[in-house]
Amino acid sequence: GQDFSYTGDFAVSFFRKNLLVLELSGYRFPFGAAHGMPTMIYEHINLRTGKFYTLSDLFKPGSKYVQKLSDIVGKQIANDPQYSYVFPDTYKGITADQPFYVDGEALYLYFAPYEIAPYAAGFPTFRIPYAEIMGLISTEGDFWQSFH
Repeated sequence: GQDFSYTGDFAVSFFRKNLLVLELSGYRFPFGAAHGMPTMIYEHINLRTGKFYTLSDLFKPGSKYVQKLSDIVGKQIANDPQYSYVFPDTYKGITADQPFYVDGEALYLYFAPYEIAPYAAGFPTFRIPYAEIMGLISTEGDFWQSFH
């Protein structure tokens, strides 16, 4: 049978032109556990075409976006006191399909609880202004064009 309970909700995180960003938040509580595990997923949907975008859709094909974004986040962890809660040595960079969301000004990359920080830290999130990564962004691409 079902050995956990789940509650969920959604919110519109960002909407511009053809792009709708939905935040799907949930909470999975295994029976007998001390606390549940929150989940957070952002879906980036082109309302005109129905396409769901992935992180790689934002960048030029063949660009080293994973390495570059990993470096930027690593520098934020090292230099910004607001990330002092991150476990030493747990951050190994981002993945090609790192959880993310966008708004008008920036790309946000985030991690699940426990991944690089204590549970109480929630979802560690890193803001990367587009201005910092314009060289990597596929400005002619479908994803960028959907909200520009």
